[in-house]
Amino acid sequence: MNKSGNLDARTVEAAKPRTTPYRLSDGGGLLLEIRPTGGKMWMVRLTVGGKRRDIGLGGFPAVSLKIARTKAEAARRLATAGIDPVEERQRLTRDAEQEAAAAKRAEARTFRSVAEACIAAEAPGWKSQRTKLLWLHTLEQWIFPHLGDMPVGEIDRTAVHRAIEEVWTTRPATGKKVLRRIGAVLRYAAANGWRANDNVADARMLRYAGLPALPGGRKHPSLPWARMPMFMSALGEMPGLAPLALHMVVMTALRSGEVRNMRWSWLSFDGTPTLTVPGEMMKSKRSVEVRPHRVPMTGEALKTLAVAYAATTGTAATASDLPRLALAQGDKLVFPSARLTTPLSDMALSAVVRRMNASRAEGMLAPWRDADGREAVPHGFRASFSTWVDDTRPEEREAAERALAHEIGNKVSGAYRRSDLFDRRISLMEAWASHCCSSKICPIKSPSPDN
Repeated sequence: MNKSGNLDARTVEAAKPRTTPYRLSDGGGLLLEIRPTGGKMWMVRLTVGGKRRDIGLGGFPAVSLKIARTKAEAARRLATAGIDPVEERQRLTRDAEQEAAAAKRAEARTFRSVAEACIAAEAPGWKSQRTKLLWLHTLEQWIFPHLGDMPVGEIDRTAVHRAIEEVWTTRPATGKKVLRRIGAVLRYAAANGWRANDNVADARMLRYAGLPALPGGRKHPSLPWARMPMFMSALGEMPGLAPLALHMVVMTALRSGEVRNMRWSWLSFDGTPTLTVPGEMMKSKRSVEVRPHRVPMTGEALKTLAVAYAATTGTAATASDLPRLALAQGDKLVFPSARLTTPLSDMALSAVVRRMNASRAEGMLAPWRDADGREAVPHGFRASFSTWVDDTRPEEREAAERALAHEIGNKVSGAYRRSDLFDRRISLMEAWASHCCSSKICPIKSPSPDN
C-alpha cells in the first residue's frame, strides 16, 4: 500500500478474476473493476447533479494506476464545479474532431474551403444572417462547380473568367456581386499567405481578357410624384398584406427591408406616434456609426398599421387601439409571411407593382412607369418622395435627407451634426401623406401604346 491510495501497481497487476465481477478501491472514489474475463477497468464514483455516477476511465494496463489517479482527480474537480465529466469529455472529443476536420480543410485549401473560412470570418460583422446565406447560395450555384475543388493558390484570371462568364452574361446584377465575392475570398487567401496577392477577380482586368462589358447602371425606376395619388388609389384596391407593406414604404420613405422586418415593439405612442428602426437594421457602411432611425407615424401610416393588424390576427382594429395592441404584440412582425415567423420577401412587394401593371386593359402600356418607360419598383418610391421635396418644398431638403436616413457626406460635419430634425419631419411626412392619399386625382393623360 502506498501513500497515494489503497492500491499499488503490484496489487493491481496481481488481481485475479473471479466468477463474478468485483472491485478494488483506491480511495477517493477511484475503483478497479476486475471482470470474469480477466479485464480490468478503472472507474471513479462521483455525485453529479445530486445523483451518484460511476464514470469509466479506461482499462488496465493501457491506463496505469498513476494515470487513473490523475483522471479521477480531474473528474472530481469538474464534478465539484458542477460540470458533468462525461459531457465535458464528449464536448472535448467533438471539439477535437471539428478542429481536425478544419485542419484537414485548411491543408487542402481549395477555393471552397477558403470561401467557407472567409464567410465564417466575415459573418459576425454582417447585420443579417441572410447575407451569409446569400454568399453561400450564389457561390454554390455559380462558382463552386468551376472553382470549388481547385487549390486557391492556383486560381488564375482564366479560371475566374470561365467560372463567372455564365452568370455575368445572363444575370448581370448577380454577376457583379458574385465577382466581388470571389475577389473577397481570394484577398482572404492572400492575407493568410495561401496565394499571391494578385486580384484575378478584378472586373477591369477581366474585360481585357474577354469578359463582355455590362450595360451602364441606372437608378431604380421611380414613379413621378404627380402620379402618386393615382397609384395609391389603385394600391388601395389590391388585396393582401404585401400591398399594405408597400403602402407603408411609401408613407415612411423607408427601404423595403426596414418595413418588411418591422416589429410592433419598434412603435411608441408617447407624444408623436413614432417608429424607431434599430441601428443594426439600417443600411450603412461599417465605418459609420450605426444609429437608430426615428420615423414620425402619420395618420395614414397608423391606419395602415391597424389594417395590417386585422389582416394578420383576424381581429378588427382602429388607429386608437394601436398603443395597446402594439404592446401586446411585442416583437412579432407587422408584415409577416404566411409562416408568420419570417418577414415578407422583397419579391412580394415587387410583385404587387407587377400585378398592378398586368391588371391594365390588354394593349395599354403599364401606367406605373418612370420617365424612361421602366416599371416602377418599391425602392423607387424613395426617389418619388425626394423629388417631391425638391419640386415643392426645397427648403426642407435637409429634413428630407434625414427622413431618407442618408449619411452626411462630410465626416467632420457628421460627427457634430447629430440632430435627426424629427420635429421638422413630422409636418413634412404629413404633407407627403396628404399628397399621396388625396382624393383629388392629378389630371394626367394615360400613356398610349405609341409612347
